[in-house]
Amino acid sequence: MSFAGVLTMALEGLRRKKGRASLTALGIFVSVLALTLIIGLGEGLTAAISDTLTSDDNLRQILLMPGFGERAENKGEEIVIIGEMSEARRARLKRAAMARAEMRVMAGRRTSLIDDASIARLNKIDHVTGIRPLVFERYDVTMDDQQTQATLTFGLDTERKRFAQRVVAGNYFSGPRAGEVLVHEYLLYQWGFVTEAQQANLVGKQLTLKTQDIAAAGAGALPQGITEALRNIEFTEEEHKALTTILPKVAASMGGREALQTAASKTLTIVGILRENEPSEPVAWGEVSLADVFLPDGTAQELFSAGALSAQLGYQRAMVYVDDPVNVVVVEEALKHAGYSAYSVASFVKQAQQALGIVTIILSFLTGVALIVATLGIVNTMVTSVLERTREIGIWKAVGATDLQVQAIFVTESALIGLVGGLVGLGAAAAAMIPGNILARRMILEQTTLPFSGNVFQLPLYLILAGPALGAAVAVLAAIYPARRAAKVDPVKALRHD
Repeated sequence: MSFAGVLTMALEGLRRKKGRASLTALGIFVSVLALTLIIGLGEGLTAAISDTLTSDDNLRQILLMPGFGERAENKGEEIVIIGEMSEARRARLKRAAMARAEMRVMAGRRTSLIDDASIARLNKIDHVTGIRPLVFERYDVTMDDQQTQATLTFGLDTERKRFAQRVVAGNYFSGPRAGEVLVHEYLLYQWGFVTEAQQANLVGKQLTLKTQDIAAAGAGALPQGITEALRNIEFTEEEHKALTTILPKVAASMGGREALQTAASKTLTIVGILRENEPSEPVAWGEVSLADVFLPDGTAQELFSAGALSAQLGYQRAMVYVDDPVNVVVVEEALKHAGYSAYSVASFVKQAQQALGIVTIILSFLTGVALIVATLGIVNTMVTSVLERTREIGIWKAVGATDLQVQAIFVTESALIGLVGGLVGLGAAAAAMIPGNILARRMILEQTTLPFSGNVFQLPLYLILAGPALGAAVAVLAAIYPARRAAKVDPVKALRHD
């Protein structure tokens, strides 16, 4: 019997019991559908994270933040707990020693500050090509009769000109220390300048940034939360006078300085109007895109350092540039051992991919339960088919069919059920991904500030091939026992079977 003959007889068997075959294929369909969607979601999210963050030269950048002091090595094999004690207590003490060796408790005052001196020192680390302070601060903003308190500002790297394409009126900065600002269109909208023409007419006008001079007298010794709260509160003249008397004493009792925050003020020219970023535009690592006023980085540093409190506390963040992405991990570890908190895109993407991989595996395993149920359904269907077609099997053997050919017929029937179920499941998953991606993009844009225009669900080539192949393979494995049982049917007894 040729392969065409085997295939013809298998199709004829499925046609006679198409209802049962369809229900059996449904189990494979559901399993392949769920598995394809889960793996496709994992692939899409991994690609989305990678594409969003690894664009531009983000892979060469490390975000630097103040730390809690020099970090000791934490090699578990080198920590030995001596003395007579139970093994449970020895293990407990070793865990405590390893935890304290890290010296990275998330409490207390940060001791490794980011200032000009520390930047000069960290610049000497191998493979570091430069360090730029990321200056973001809140100021009172005044323009004519318009005023907004505690407005977030951010210093832009004028050399990279990342935001140049977002200027919708006017021009970009003329230099790193220019007395110029870019104002976001939303701030102007809040001030009542609604149309593009109204906003464009503001180019060339003067705008004043001023620190709140009561940003906590001697607040360098106060907890950071209190300092931030004082910066964002507007005080009356009487309250101001009272606080300037009380806070220095509080700071002195905590070992701090009795210096007041020097009020810093600077009048700048509006050189351009900045639009909101588009979903298709990449995100820069460490970038504060939600600011309303943007300054050249040199001007931002000058204004930030003009206040005594700012100079005492140092910069909140800095960006470290590395010569090559392959050296990022080495530099990141060096910064951590120097007592700072350091985060690179590479490490973040790696952690995110590992987390997504684990979740995908767990969900795939749960989906595999449905595949097992589908397999049992195929076994049941094929065993029932063998019992019902005992006489037919006897006729096949009587006319010369071999045991192998009988097995081939039933295995082919099962493989066709699995293949059809897998193909339909794959097609349904691909169709479901289209509205799924549209809905996901809409939700991301509505609920987050991340610019995203990619696909949350992806269907790579290996998944296209794996869906139908998995369905057919599972079906073939499920048919082995029923097919062997059919091959062992005695033709004499089978012909007597009613």
